[in-house]
Amino acid sequence: MSEVVTITSKKKKAPFIIGLIVLIFAITGVVSIVNFAVSKLSTGEEETVDYSEYADFLTWVVGVDPAPFSDITNADKDTLRNIAICTLLSDDVKTGDYNVTEDGLIVPAADVEKYYFDMFGADVGIIHASVVGYGYEFTYNAGDNTYTVPLTGVTPPFSVRIESVQKTGGLAVLRVGYVGTNNVEVLPDGTLAPTQPDKYADITIRETETGFNLISVMTVTVGEFNG
Repeated sequence: MSEVVTITSKKKKAPFIIGLIVLIFAITGVVSIVNFAVSKLSTGEEETVDYSEYADFLTWVVGVDPAPFSDITNADKDTLRNIAICTLLSDDVKTGDYNVTEDGLIVPAADVEKYYFDMFGADVGIIHASVVGYGYEFTYNAGDNTYTVPLTGVTPPFSVRIESVQKTGGLAVLRVGYVGTNNVEVLPDGTLAPTQPDKYADITIRETETGFNLISVMTVTVGEFNG
């Protein structure tokens, strides 16, 4: 059964956040992440809405673009591991302490596990193995239980644009636009021009003591959107 939700035609005035266009690059041997983000934008009606924490969490969920799943325990574990490693690499304080060899940054598998379980919960098992992503590969070294991350530039295919949030108890359903990074335009004043997403998904997350857990990613089929 396809993990798809269909939206009927409607007038749309949702708040959104453009951004978190992420570029991994090497500077003096340290992998860093550059983020361009508009974390507070007017709804056009009332006060601004801050979705920056949601967007930060979803940066590499959207960037890696996993296949839809209705329950995190059914998600592809290789893809989840990819998301966890990429999210870890955005922590320049953490990665600043890692060793660098001629092959790349050496990332302890134990740190990958921490990010993995923090993001996806303790019920989702992890199996360590090499990761192949969009133009990059993280090599798992079973002998010393580490990953080698090449110091090369990578641009993910999509960045985050949050259209709306619906909260129920400790859960939040985020309607998220996947904005193609090739379509993003930086204006002369340094801000990002509004860009229509290439596609949409409803992403459910659970609030935890330390952040969020990813619950599901459901593709949204949009029949027609009027501005």
